[in-house]
Amino acid sequence: MIVRCAHDNDVVIHLNNKQGMTKKVKLANGTLITLTYPGSKKYFLRNGKSIIKKSDSFKTIEEAYVKECNNLKDSDNHGRIDIVKHKLVNSKVEER
Repeated sequence: MIVRCAHDNDVVIHLNNKQGMTKKVKLANGTLITLTYPGSKKYFLRNGKSIIKKSDSFKTIEEAYVKECNNLKDSDNHGRIDIVKHKLVNSKVEER
């Protein structure tokens, strides 16, 4: 996991460094799901049980993540991550 929504929704950016791997993932509500990493692309975006976007570009996957968080009304309106303005705390983006 690279980044997840600030309000504990299950919108998560994953680094696909183990293509085809299957693992158990605990959702925000406490249930366990089986997640199978895609066989291609460097990053993928998961919302709950579903992989909703795959890309080799972090910018593309991050833009899809911001859009998905906005759709859930789960956004701190920080937009894309800016390493000068933001920091990661427990995989969540926060203002510095």
